[in-house]
Amino acid sequence: MEPATNGRDASAALRPADAVDLHLHTLASDGSWTPAALVDHLAGGDFRVAAVCDHDNQRSVLEVTRRAAKRGIRIIPGVEVTTRWRERQWHLLVYGVRPDRADEAAAAFRGVLAELDALLLRTAEDARQRLEAAGRPLPCLEEIAAGRPLWPFHVLTAAIREGHVRDMKTSAELVTELGGGFTADLPLERVVEAAHQAGGLCVVAHPGRSDSVGVMTESDLDAMLEGIPIDGIEAHYRSYTDEQTAHYREMATRRGVLISCGSDSHAPKQPVDPRPWRAAWCSELLSRLDMPVEASPPEDVWAPGMDALAAPPPPAEIAEVEPPGEQLREAEAEMATPRVSS
Repeated sequence: MEPATNGRDASAALRPADAVDLHLHTLASDGSWTPAALVDHLAGGDFRVAAVCDHDNQRSVLEVTRRAAKRGIRIIPGVEVTTRWRERQWHLLVYGVRPDRADEAAAAFRGVLAELDALLLRTAEDARQRLEAAGRPLPCLEEIAAGRPLWPFHVLTAAIREGHVRDMKTSAELVTELGGGFTADLPLERVVEAAHQAGGLCVVAHPGRSDSVGVMTESDLDAMLEGIPIDGIEAHYRSYTDEQTAHYREMATRRGVLISCGSDSHAPKQPVDPRPWRAAWCSELLSRLDMPVEASPPEDVWAPGMDALAAPPPPAEIAEVEPPGEQLREAEAEMATPRVSS
């Protein structure tokens, strides 16, 4: 039996200091949080709101939502969609579209996720066949997939476990050398339009990531907004220094777009546990998602030094060890050749 809510009213307005995390992954994509373990962790940390944002699918959303409701936690249905704009991949957090919607308004967005799923299924099967034909058997693949749809992440992980390659990047390189692929994306314009038709909100994930995923500059954001009505950017992120957070908050505020807060946790300590961001720091986004936040007193408005978990400034910053799924996303961005998605 799951624990009770300890008397909390999940539907009540959020207090400015309530803990929220709007970017979490599960085993539905490249994480290893099970819905039960994730909800247990959130409840133990007194989180009030969380968003499940697996890559390119929403297979865990409903189970996490059901379990979290019993613990007084509200779950925002989300997904991190792999998109392409100006010959580069961008990760787009789409909030507010439930996976069980069957209405016409959500049809285009359901089609986006179904197309990406089909592309990834075909790509994974092709990669498996190429590796095995090249004398690199993958007997552990069934165990790794564990009944889930077979995606490239599972195939590349199996190649590592079988000792054919040393890490996710070299696994992706091997598949590429064999003539295969390991990624899929759709045009950013199409994904945003479909999400908006369904009433979703579109937020660019981790615009300040300095790895091969690539940093979003102010000129990038301005050019994007000229033709694509994105709703916001993830101005609070696990690896940001206070200086970066201030920069991305200002970028968003000056352009009138929303601010999101996310840890991008994939598993316990991988690369971090869910982070207790203050609801006040992303209050406009939460309000747009029908989760109003009470007016913030001065002590709850973000300022440098308030986030005890903020990354230290260079050169003291220590590079974090990315989980395998994030390594794959970096490999995708680094190895992708300039092209225009159809």
